Amino acid sequence: MKTKVALISLASVVAFVAALITAKRSPVFQALRGNWDFVKSATRDTGTYYRLKVKLSYRGEAQDFDIVVGCDVRQTNYMDGGRTVEIGLTPSVFGRRMDDGRGLVVRPPRACRDETTENGGVPPDLLPVVVVYDDAETLAFGTAYLSDDAYESPLSVLQFGGATIERADRAAFDQFRREQHNLVSRSSYHMASGVAALNEKGLSPARVPMGLGCYGYARFRLVGARKERVHEVWPADRPQFWKPVNAEEQEAIDPLLYGRPMQTDHEDAVTVPSNRVLYNLEFDVPDKGLPRRHPAKWGKGDRVVAPSYYPDMTSWSALPWPADPVQRSEDLFREGPNVGASIDFRNGATRGFGYCMSLPRTLVPSGPASFRYLGISRTHLVNAIEVRNRSSDWGGERPLIVERDEFMFQPFVFSLPSFRGDV
Repeated sequence: MKTKVALISLASVVAFVAALITAKRSPVFQALRGNWDFVKSATRDTGTYYRLKVKLSYRGEAQDFDIVVGCDVRQTNYMDGGRTVEIGLTPSVFGRRMDDGRGLVVRPPRACRDETTENGGVPPDLLPVVVVYDDAETLAFGTAYLSDDAYESPLSVLQFGGATIERADRAAFDQFRREQHNLVSRSSYHMASGVAALNEKGLSPARVPMGLGCYGYARFRLVGARKERVHEVWPADRPQFWKPVNAEEQEAIDPLLYGRPMQTDHEDAVTVPSNRVLYNLEFDVPDKGLPRRHPAKWGKGDRVVAPSYYPDMTSWSALPWPADPVQRSEDLFREGPNVGASIDFRNGATRGFGYCMSLPRTLVPSGPASFRYLGISRTHLVNAIEVRNRSSDWGGERPLIVERDEFMFQPFVFSLPSFRGDV
């Protein structure tokens, strides 16, 4: 009997050891072990994927885009210290080089919750942000197409034929990454986040940071009581362009009322909720796509109509821009004149555009230097015509600007990168 018990016990031990060896080979067991030295990796994909198709032509030549985007793509690696990497919208921007040396870049809207054109989660007249960069090598300065006005402009080099979003999967995403080269490099894209962000990702700084901040002014027509109030504070010598001299004067011109009605400056002017329009532009664009001049009915309620946008060159119009980025930042502190806003208006010819740029101030160190930069006195321009400053620097880098007593320019800026995004 004792011998039998011993034999049974030995068999149990053998079975247990065999089961343990089998379990060690499983990914679950390896993942649970975390930092144990011989565990190599375990991958878990919790991302969602979609395909953005954009029909474009550049100078008459078809330049259609078929971009597969991943949302929250997660990969967990266990090698001498486990780590989880989760990337947001990838690619956040995607571009290709044109034959003339320019760069054509599309910013995909965010559709991470199964929104598609087919299921009605995406508007049928989707208009993503598209930027034409002057130099495909640096992508430092580009012209953004922000509304139908831009595509219809005589200055346009693009034609837009529509955009759709449909479902995709990891296999399509991996295939896209293998087969289509992104003009935008990771170093250029992440440089605006600073040296620490580059070091964290193991990236060397790009020679020139990509132009990821897009600047412009929306122009509204003054009518009725608003026009009367503006006329009252219009300086006595009647300058063509001027700005408020203090907070009280700005409140008289532009009361902070969310959703207040304002008219666009088109000949067939339409009423838009100006503050809501600019709020959407700065915080929802480019994740949701751009407003249209005549938006299609979609979802609940009316969609916001696009106002008139005009590009702002800011400091680019005044700086000679040496090749060394550090030298550029030093040039910001040179003796004036230092330009704040510089609206490229051209009597309305530039309507619908914005300018995306890498400003040298992104390289100014934080702390005293940044406060010094903010304290610089600035000259503001519209078509190279100086905005009447009236002996006051009130209003900041890019103030509200009034044209006679007829129109008002309100500034906006939005960024192309997405939260936790990559390329």
